[in-house]
Amino acid sequence: MCVGIGEALYRFGVKRVLWLWGIPEAKYDPHMFSLSAAVSSAFVAARMDKNAFWKLLDGLDAEDAAAELAARLEDLEPAEIAEFQRHFDEAHEAAYIWSLWGAAYLMEGGCSDDGFMDFRYGLISRGQKVYEAALADPDTLADLVGDDDFISNEEFGYVAGQVYQSITDEEIPRSDNPPALEPTGEEWDFEDMDLNAEKLPKLTAKFGD
Repeated sequence: MCVGIGEALYRFGVKRVLWLWGIPEAKYDPHMFSLSAAVSSAFVAARMDKNAFWKLLDGLDAEDAAAELAARLEDLEPAEIAEFQRHFDEAHEAAYIWSLWGAAYLMEGGCSDDGFMDFRYGLISRGQKVYEAALADPDTLADLVGDDDFISNEEFGYVAGQVYQSITDEEIPRSDNPPALEPTGEEWDFEDMDLNAEKLPKLTAKFGD
């Protein structure tokens, strides 16, 4: 039993080290890492799980979210910051949804491709409750944000990378997986207020004048 657990930790740890160091698995040399390094990386990944990721985002001030997150990340090890970035990228990708883009369009008076990236950065900064509610039903944002609340936050998307570079003098590791070409879900014309009222009735009533 112990051998099986050790081997599993080793394999998981090696894959995590490869990802953190940006080394393709096809080029992996089994002699390049010690067991201790692999297991250490596995435990880093275990510490910075999704619960730890969202805890770091809990209670950030909307106006000063980037600075507050930077202060929290500065207390972490570089490998933990890299794991945080991985979770951040996954959350950002998961929010690439047509209906959420429609919500951003209504709330911010229009929303380009780049604008929707910044909107998703800002949505993540609002914490797990707001983020998950918005993904399940973007219309709930009408009840979760104020009339003058501007969610987009471009600066927030670069915090982890900047902190990582300030500590290591290197760029933060990122996944090589290509981003999705199109959002998921049903596309519609966001300039059509009748369709907006059908798809997002609360947001249209609140922001659609």
